[in-house]
Parts: sequence; C-alpha cells; structure tokens
Amino acid sequence: MNDEKTLKFNKTAGIICIIMACTFAATFVIGTFTDHRIAPVVFSDKNLGALIVSTVGIYIFCALYAFFFGALLSQAVNLPKEHKKRKGYIIATVVLGLITLLICGGSVLDINNLGGIFPFIHRDVPQMIIMLLVGLLPISYIGYRSCKKRTDALLAKHLLLVLSAMTFSFFLYELVKMGLPRPRYRLIAKGHEGIDFHRWYNPIKNKMELIAKYGINKDDFKSFPSGHTSNSIMNITLFPALGLVYPKLRERSMFLLVLGICVGISVLLSRMVLGAHFLSDVSCGGFIASVVSAVYYRLYKKIS
Repeated sequence: MNDEKTLKFNKTAGIICIIMACTFAATFVIGTFTDHRIAPVVFSDKNLGALIVSTVGIYIFCALYAFFFGALLSQAVNLPKEHKKRKGYIIATVVLGLITLLICGGSVLDINNLGGIFPFIHRDVPQMIIMLLVGLLPISYIGYRSCKKRTDALLAKHLLLVLSAMTFSFFLYELVKMGLPRPRYRLIAKGHEGIDFHRWYNPIKNKMELIAKYGINKDDFKSFPSGHTSNSIMNITLFPALGLVYPKLRERSMFLLVLGICVGISVLLSRMVLGAHFLSDVSCGGFIASVVSAVYYRLYKKIS
C-alpha cells in the first residue's frame, strides 16, 4: 500500500479530484443562474432507464460500504485473543456496521430508487431488514472473507479512512439538505399553487404547510444538494480503494478511477432527467465528493 507506484497514483488521483472540484464549482455557478431553463428541457418523468441508473448508483455506494465494513471486521477478529481492545473493536464494528447498513438499505428502497420502479416496495423497517440481509450482508461477508487471513494494522487504518470519507461526505450533504430545503423540479412540474422554482440560496419557507396541504412526500423538498451524485462521485475514491483488499487491482487503479468518474456522471445525469435535481444540485454534490476525495488521497499519503 505504500509502494512507489501506489503513492504516485494517489498524487495523480488527488490532482484529478481537485480538477473535478473546480469543474463542479464552475457548473455550480452556471446552474445557479440557468437551473430554471435547463430543468424543463432534460426532464422526463419516471424515466425507467434513469431510475435504473439512479438505483444502481446508490446500490454500488451501499454495497461498497458493506464490503469495507466486512473487511474492517476481519481485521478486528484477526487480532490476537489476548489483545485488550479486541472485543471492543469487534463490537463497535458490528454495531456501527449494522446501523449504517440498515440506513443504506433504506436508501436503496427509497422512492427515488427501487421504490420508484416497483410501487410495492416501501422504505419501512421490515423491508429495510430484508434488504440488509439479502442485499448487503452477503457483500460484507465477501469483504470479511477476503481479509480473513490477513492482520495488518496499516490495512485497518486505510479501511477506516475509506469508511470515514464515505461517512463524512454523507453527513455533509445531509447537513446542507436540512438547512436549505428546495422543491425538486418534478414537484414544481405538478403545478401545485405556492410551489414554484427556488434558487438554492433562497430556500422555501413554508415547507411543512405545503406538505400538510397537498400530502406531499417531504423528500420532494430535498433537492439541494444531490446525495446520489455525491455518493456516486465518491467512486473516484472507492473503486481504487478495492486495491487495499485485492492487491492485484492496484495495477488497474487509474482504470478504476476513470470507471468511477463514468458511473458518477451517469448517475448525475439520471438525477436531472428524473427531475430530482437541478444542475446546481448535482454540481454541489459532485463538489462535496471531489473535495472529500482529494482530502482522502492526501491523508492516504500521510498514513502510508
């Protein structure tokens, strides 16, 4: 993990992340003044192809969360039995992992994803548990098995760094969403009185009143920024990070990074097509992920 080629890749990847952050910053400014013109042009209500891309994008993020948690658990389990903190590490990893993956399962089932494709799917506790058991824990087991016979303190630190980057980007965009409620274009297109276009810096004031009046899902006021985009652009970190568990993939780190960019851009476009986000929304989400990824690659070098 600290060989010359890997460190050289991380330096290049960090530069790419900075370039992407600058690009997203530019499109964010453009979107701020053109959102109301672009959204009606690209909008295609309940576009099945876009829904599938959106769902696959969020599932990839959640599956990688599960995978890296499983790999980290193996490092705790592999510690010598006489290690004083072994049991604490195992319990903390299992508890945090299950809570996080249950939330991830809910995201996959959300109306923006599988729930939008299959009407009988809902983001309730029973279905979230099923998704956890069927769709995520098996991925965690793969991550666990992949590192079962390896005990490496440096690997554990890198896995913690990856999971911390994923978690930080998630909480960052969620924090912004809470402070700047903005109606999605698909909601605006329905023509409800009192629900019109709002720029991101001018959040809607009477959200709760409108939700009660029209029976609107509160999710439709979470346009800014795009969580799907932020999660998917994080693939520029997550795909190459698979090389931590599978050393042979380190030779393909640049390919994995480019693949991550392609997946991220595909999800970004799908969110705009569905009327779930404006250009400024996806640009902000991409900016958050790019900056977090740039910091990740910087910290990777220091850890190594």
